[in-house]
Amino acid sequence: MLKFLLLLLCTLTCAAGDSVRPGLENLAWKRGLDNQQEEALVNALKDPLLAGKDVSAALQDWFDGRLAASRRDLPAARQKWQSGLDKLTLLPALPPCQFPEPPDASFRNLTPPEPLPDFADVTTRVVAWTVGGLQQYGLILAPADLVPGRQHRLILYCHGAAFGIPNSFCDWLAEHLVRQGYVVIAPAMRGEPLFQLQVPVNGQELVSEGEIENLDGEVDDCLAMLAAAWKLPYVKPDEFAMLGHSFGAGVGLLTAARAGSKAKAVVSYDAWLVNPQRFYWDRMRCGANNWLSWEDFCNQPVLPQLLGLKKRSIVHNAGLLQAKMLLFMGGGYDGSVFHLSHTDLLQELQRRHKHCQYVLVPDGDHNFVLRDGAPARFALPIQQEFLRRHFPAQ
Repeated sequence: MLKFLLLLLCTLTCAAGDSVRPGLENLAWKRGLDNQQEEALVNALKDPLLAGKDVSAALQDWFDGRLAASRRDLPAARQKWQSGLDKLTLLPALPPCQFPEPPDASFRNLTPPEPLPDFADVTTRVVAWTVGGLQQYGLILAPADLVPGRQHRLILYCHGAAFGIPNSFCDWLAEHLVRQGYVVIAPAMRGEPLFQLQVPVNGQELVSEGEIENLDGEVDDCLAMLAAAWKLPYVKPDEFAMLGHSFGAGVGLLTAARAGSKAKAVVSYDAWLVNPQRFYWDRMRCGANNWLSWEDFCNQPVLPQLLGLKKRSIVHNAGLLQAKMLLFMGGGYDGSVFHLSHTDLLQELQRRHKHCQYVLVPDGDHNFVLRDGAPARFALPIQQEFLRRHFPAQ
């Protein structure tokens, strides 16, 4: 169990600043609430928060109560929490998300195509592109025997954690995707090094500009990389499949949603923050600490927090999804907020009559896809059959 928890924390750690909103100090590793009035308000907030209602007035009272409690003014804290309870009636829905057109971009080649070690039939190339004024870095993995005039189908690989592309996973992409005939693009995403274990490129360790935004700006990074990849002569334009893990699967699902009909298939391994409202509420109630930079997120005013949660939520943007979906979840930690969030998503997809296959992987932990164990071997043929049916290479 300890090994799993350490792996989970490594996967979920995202950039966080030093400031904590007053009143939230020391909550990070606390378990459970001490005050009945606070617990009553937090429990009452759950359903409307998850439903995307405007709970800003009651949520502000919760923050104010936390501040008063941190100053040891418990009567004032209780008064605020009771006031919040009184404001949870006749709540309007938050406005729908308004997304801009996907950004355009073009690649700048930083290296020539080079054979991948142990895979002479697969080449890798480091590229750069610009989105929102920020220079980003990523990889292109392609068949070495590109034939003039032949266009290959494109797969966007979105890596887990926020530490860069896992070096060792390039072999997995080469063996199971590029050798099948796909071209794979892999963005590092903003604020991240190109590789998890840095490898100098032209004498320089590359780090994408910007800051980690936890499934916001990273979606633009992916959309811009797709736009640049579709300009390559050996890539079939205006369509793609997405394969992602954890942090990257969350980004990839939102990328597919915003890409609309251009996204043909999605393969998600243990996506993180599928329903950020649930992760947010889990931290409010002092449940499992699965959003380590939550305190930083809470430094914003309350309404921007709620709008930011909705923007990051694939549950609340599920209507935009047009791709066929295969969602994997490790079965080794059933009952977690990961599982509950995927249940939320499945219910919403079913309500909207979307095509989705959900697979609970026996004994899989959060990072099972990164290792050649029984859970990964169980999932791989399911993934390959799904791609063969819904996004074949040929």
